[in-house]
Amino acid sequence: MYQPRRGFSCHLAWFLLQTTLYASWLLGLFPFTFDSRRRQLRRSTWLLLYGFILHFFGMCLALSSYLAVQQRRKYIAFERNPLLEKIYLQFAVTAYFSIGVLLLMNFWKSNTIRQIANELLTLESQLKDLLTVKNCARFNWLVIKKHVTAIGQIIIATYFCLWQENSYPKILKILCCLPPVGSQLIIVHFHVEIMLVYRYVWLVNETLQDSSKLSCSRIRALVSLYDRLLKLSEMVVATSDFQLILLLTIYLIGNTVQIFFLIVLGVSMNQWYTCIVASPQLLLNFWDFWLNIVVCDLAGKCGDQTSKVLKQYTDLELADEELERSLNEFAWLCTHRKFRFQLCGLFSINYNMGFQMIITSFLYLVYLVQFDFMNL
Repeated sequence: MYQPRRGFSCHLAWFLLQTTLYASWLLGLFPFTFDSRRRQLRRSTWLLLYGFILHFFGMCLALSSYLAVQQRRKYIAFERNPLLEKIYLQFAVTAYFSIGVLLLMNFWKSNTIRQIANELLTLESQLKDLLTVKNCARFNWLVIKKHVTAIGQIIIATYFCLWQENSYPKILKILCCLPPVGSQLIIVHFHVEIMLVYRYVWLVNETLQDSSKLSCSRIRALVSLYDRLLKLSEMVVATSDFQLILLLTIYLIGNTVQIFFLIVLGVSMNQWYTCIVASPQLLLNFWDFWLNIVVCDLAGKCGDQTSKVLKQYTDLELADEELERSLNEFAWLCTHRKFRFQLCGLFSINYNMGFQMIITSFLYLVYLVQFDFMNL
């Protein structure tokens, strides 16, 4: 789908995309087979059933392992601060069911995911002659950053699963890691889909800026492509909006609980070394959360940039009236339809929403400290 070009970042991004694809196939999260004759993906019932059974078994193992650990021992911080224990238990239940819903929605909407992937495959094969193909450095680095954070989250989740104090053999402990690993891969899928839409819009803008290659037929083809990209972005958001709401909720609650946990360890128990060791995970959580905001905001601003590029032509008097009419139609489309990534039609994913969520997280943290100040 995405062909590598020159440069280290291109080859690294291509390698990471391939790794994610094969890992998703292996875990049953991408239950499709490739039809080489039609060059399209087909949904495989066997892969779908395999992925569902595998992750259902992993969810059951993760739940039983967590209950076994809770019965065996209790964190010292929980004995020091009962409020922290109650909040942590509520967060664990929320995270568990959110991951379960995340995986279930991936299987339930697999047919829509197949349509999105096939549309991207079609665009890649049909638009080589229409667009001025260039290397998009920002696309490469955002793909790399997202995969680095996903790998970090997977390593942390795997570490906690493998070192839990239970009597399970290693193979069962590895299966306990499947739910968090699967949820990270699903979020990477959304990230890559939005970034591929951004890459096509960026290429449209680069093509429009090359005035020597513009013609009436080419502008009409670009209008058709832009309309397809708008519909594709709406389909991507409609497929993943509920999962993203759950993910952002987990980040909001999880970061608040983790900071409060570190305050209890540092202030109440004077275990500053543990706080320093746990701080990188907190920073990784914030970085992972912010990358999801950056991707959607970047794609939206790239769509707004198309209107600015077209305005350069509308301000000029063109000799070709047909070309001018086509440019005006393109400008009208960009004005009335924009790349906006709204979750369930309630709020848009952009920098303002990201800052508001971070501020809300710190406000809840202040409330917790004020409420339980005497126990700190």
